[in-house]
Amino acid sequence: MDYTIIIQSFLTAATAIIIGWFTYNQRSKDKKTDLKIENVRRENEKHVSKSNRDIAIIYGELWTLLGLLDADRCFIIQPYPEKKHMFITAVFEVTKKGVSHVRDIIKDIPVSEVASFTKELATKKFLEYDDIDKQVKDLKIKSLMRIAGTTNIHIQQMTNLHDEWIGSLVIENTFGKELDERARDMMRSVAQVIQFILPPIN
Repeated sequence: MDYTIIIQSFLTAATAIIIGWFTYNQRSKDKKTDLKIENVRRENEKHVSKSNRDIAIIYGELWTLLGLLDADRCFIIQPYPEKKHMFITAVFEVTKKGVSHVRDIIKDIPVSEVASFTKELATKKFLEYDDIDKQVKDLKIKSLMRIAGTTNIHIQQMTNLHDEWIGSLVIENTFGKELDERARDMMRSVAQVIQFILPPIN
């Protein structure tokens, strides 16, 4: 009996079995990996879809408020980072045609430079300024309001489920035009819609 041939046959068969097992195992892993990738992709699509829907809702609410109050400018001031507020910025904004945007000037402002104004935003549910020069204490904010042509402003605080300040809904008028007396109630209603879908700034 030729043991060499037997051993070679055995090794060939064993090798084929091992290769087959590794191939099957790899295919199983590939299928699991593909499934994981597909699940992640679907979750990302859901997240992106929800995020886009939320942003559309926010802009819709701002445009509605702007129109109903016949205001000149409506925007949201947000503090960031989320857990340690170091800056404030305006991201969401709508304006009447011909009215300048403030998101270009209220942008990444250090809280330390506007401490008094930020404290009021964080601690007061509603603010109303009808005399910018006398009522606004922070010189930087006062200067920015003058640049923007702001003559009166209403600010509604927005909070999360833990009653922590996450942003402020702002309505402004320019050139001496007064705000509608219904502003406070309407801003509160809009803020309640926006505050639970407002995306944080990272």
